[in-house]
Amino acid sequence: MSTPLRRRGPSKGDLKQEAILETAERLLAVKPLAEIGIGELAAGAGISRSSFYFYFESKQALLSALLDKAADALLADVDTWLEPSTGEPGHEICQSVEVAVRMWREHGAVLLAAQNPDSPPEAREFTAGLTARLIEASAAVIRHKREEGQAPDGPPSAEALATMLIGMTEHCIARHFTSPSLVRDDRELIDTLTAVWTRSIFAADLPR
Repeated sequence: MSTPLRRRGPSKGDLKQEAILETAERLLAVKPLAEIGIGELAAGAGISRSSFYFYFESKQALLSALLDKAADALLADVDTWLEPSTGEPGHEICQSVEVAVRMWREHGAVLLAAQNPDSPPEAREFTAGLTARLIEASAAVIRHKREEGQAPDGPPSAEALATMLIGMTEHCIARHFTSPSLVRDDRELIDTLTAVWTRSIFAADLPR
C-alpha cells in the first residue's frame, strides 16, 4: 500500500510575497501608491529593501499582483449575477448590493489605487473589465425579468438601465468609503441602493 503524499504548504518565498501584498494593501488604505516607499513595504514584510525586487520589479507590478489576488474573490461573486434567478426581486438585488459593499470594504484601497491615472494600464483594464462584467450581468437579469413579465419593458433598454445603475452604485459606494457619506452606515447604504434598483427595474417598492 502506497504512502499518501503530504500536501506541501506555502514556501518561505510564498509567505514573504504574501507579507508584501498584505503590507501594501494596509498602506494603500492610508496613502496613495506614489507615497509608499519600497523601504516601508520591505520593512512591513520583514525583508531587506533590496530583497523586495526579488519578488516585484516595481510598485506598479505589486499593484497588478494585488489586483490578481483580489480578482478571484471579486469575480466569483460577480459570476453569480450572470445566472438570472426566480427568487424575490428585492432579495436578489439586496444580496448583489451587499456583495458590492463587501467588495469595497475588503478591497477598496486596491480598487481606488487601480483607478489612479498613474496606475499601470493593466490595473485600469482590470477595473474597466470588472465594471463591464457587472453591467453585462445586470442587463441579463433585467432582460430575464422583462421576458418573464416581472418587470416593465423599456425604454430604457436593459443595457442602458444597467449601465446607469452600475455607474450610480459604484459612485455612491466609493464616496461612502472615501469621503463624508450621506448615509449613516453600510446597512442604510445597502437598503437605499436596493430601493433605487428595485424601483428602477420593477417600477415598484420593496415588499414590506
